[in-house]
Amino acid sequence: MIALHRRRGAAPRPAPPPPDPLPVVTVQLPMFNERYVAARLIAAAGALDYPRDRLEIQVLDDSTDDTADAVAAAVARLRARGVDAVHLRRDVRRGYKAGALAEGLAACRGELVAVFDADFVPPPDFLRRTLPHFGPGVAAVQARWGHLNRDHSTLTAAQALGMDAHFAVEQPARAWHGLFLNFNGTAGVWRRAAIEDAGGWQPDTLTEDLDLSYRAQLRGWRIVYRPEIVCPAELPVLVTGFKSQQRRWARGSIQTARKLLPAVLRADLPAWMKYQACVHLTYYAIHPLMILGLALVLPVHLLGGAAPGSAAPGVAALVLATATLGPATMLVYAQRVLGPGWWRRAWRIPALMVLGVGISLGTSAAVVGAFRRRPGDFVRTPKFGIDAATRSWRDKVYGDRAMAGGAVEIAAGAACAVAGGLLWRDGLVAPLPFLALYALGFLTVGGLTIVQSMGVRRRPEGAPRSAWLAARRGRRVAAGLAAGVAVAGGLLCAGRAAGGSGGAPAAHVGRTADPWEALVAEGERLWSRSPDPANPVACATCHHDPVAVSAWAASFPKVRPLPPPEARVMTLLQASAEAVGRHYRDPRPRDAAAAVAAYLAAVGAGRCVTPGRAEGQPVLEHRMAALAASVARGERRHARRCARCHDADAAAAAIADLPRLVRSGAAAAEIFLETHHPASPRLRWDGAEVADLLAYLAGRRTGRALGAAGAPPCREARR
Repeated sequence: MIALHRRRGAAPRPAPPPPDPLPVVTVQLPMFNERYVAARLIAAAGALDYPRDRLEIQVLDDSTDDTADAVAAAVARLRARGVDAVHLRRDVRRGYKAGALAEGLAACRGELVAVFDADFVPPPDFLRRTLPHFGPGVAAVQARWGHLNRDHSTLTAAQALGMDAHFAVEQPARAWHGLFLNFNGTAGVWRRAAIEDAGGWQPDTLTEDLDLSYRAQLRGWRIVYRPEIVCPAELPVLVTGFKSQQRRWARGSIQTARKLLPAVLRADLPAWMKYQACVHLTYYAIHPLMILGLALVLPVHLLGGAAPGSAAPGVAALVLATATLGPATMLVYAQRVLGPGWWRRAWRIPALMVLGVGISLGTSAAVVGAFRRRPGDFVRTPKFGIDAATRSWRDKVYGDRAMAGGAVEIAAGAACAVAGGLLWRDGLVAPLPFLALYALGFLTVGGLTIVQSMGVRRRPEGAPRSAWLAARRGRRVAAGLAAGVAVAGGLLCAGRAAGGSGGAPAAHVGRTADPWEALVAEGERLWSRSPDPANPVACATCHHDPVAVSAWAASFPKVRPLPPPEARVMTLLQASAEAVGRHYRDPRPRDAAAAVAAYLAAVGAGRCVTPGRAEGQPVLEHRMAALAASVARGERRHARRCARCHDADAAAAAIADLPRLVRSGAAAAEIFLETHHPASPRLRWDGAEVADLLAYLAGRRTGRALGAAGAPPCREARR
């Protein structure tokens, strides 16, 4: 593929002019239980730059949870703006995604059909840039996938490298040289006539996109790939999600090969095209072949077939070199194709290689499963709305607990380690790098699976589940495996790898003598020195009197003057975040604000808590009235949302101990209220609803309603 890419069948041509008149386009958004990303996708589709009278949006929603309500609200907002948007639901999820697309196609009015999965965010100019490429005979135009959360963790960075190799090298090489290529299921536009001519969307494979692509090309249609058009998407942040995605692709591609390879081989096509189609469709078959070779290394040696002096060591070394250096070269080349800074991305290639071999047990099982009669279940990849490194998947639904799969992978890694030890003992070193790579891959992926499974919150609707019990069960499984196979080192390595996937704040400083003091010191640094080189003015530049600062910190919750549209009641954390975001131009200020709030709480330790106004400040009646109204709203919200499980006085006493340090960073009442969401809608930590709740609880804590005349009783602030 590198050679084909470098040869370039034709120089890239400028985009042709847009069609005149513009065709009617239907945008299809298939989704199933996507509560965290549904609204984001629908809003992006509604923002597409295209004439309203020639644009139709279909939300093909098969959800069985509260996603349907979020979708209905988002569609209603589009319709209120004059966008032709419809919310289509099915009683039975027949045919999974292929079935939904087929039913939507039957009801749509567009000549062209754009498809976006729920984890994508199409740019506004997407249709304007893709439609000019629909020349005669073009069935579809595919864009390159970008990444919303490449730097979220080592796991996502490694996945991005693999995706980049496909979209920056393989797809262009196939397109430029007239080879079979595939629509990637999303971030592309189809000609409706081509879909219908090829037989429509069919649910008999798990890769309906690959299936339709080959059927259309066998009918004489072409697929255009445009790497300069980029549509960003969210990468899986859980290794279980990544594994389920790869299993689905592995099984579906082999199913498509079984279905269509006979037709490809019978077609009147050059032998080179047929060969490349075979390689393309059977790519995942390499995984069970490698597992088979791995399983035979030790038995062959013990039977005497790999004694010193035989050809087996050389063959093993050749296989290892081919299996590692070839893909690594393509990965590096892909990053160079994508432009400047490639070396900063390419250094994580070893992580991708470890990840790739670590998931090979699951993909091998999927390849074998492709030879069964039934297509299999379409297991969606969990998405959590994560588009930056500071956002976390923890305490969200949709995650998988895959303890059994992790146990099998750890056992396989231990077996590879034992086999390597026996070969080393007997002086056979050629296969050792091969075994070491697989041992590291299995132990890392298996350990990461178990570690992340312990942090997964998986709650069936209406049936809360104790995360503590789940974590305890996971620890027992992990401890038993560690004792049974003696791979504590592998588990430790996997645990370290998992640490980059949780989005934990930088305040987790377990190596310091006193983590709380380190957090306070971090807050003091942010208070005293601006991290923005272009704006050296820090909080302490204006607020340098420690007495005044401690009094100010003890006066929350209170009305905080804000830029337009209006002021509102805020908590100390919210006010700190507002200041950090505005003065330091930090778009995600929560973690920095938590450190600042910890510093201010430490500065004000021992002071009287005076919610509403600082000691010595005049009473501003309009602000006290606004605070009283906030307390009343908070009381009503507590009654509706919290009172069934939480006594107000007990909750008020509990928040007196915040902020404090927990294992994952700084704990604050605002963050707890965001992550602790019962059946009622989720709250935002920086929202007015949270401030109202905490204002009400602060009033319960002081013993009198806030906003009333006079100062509340003095209470010593606690850490």
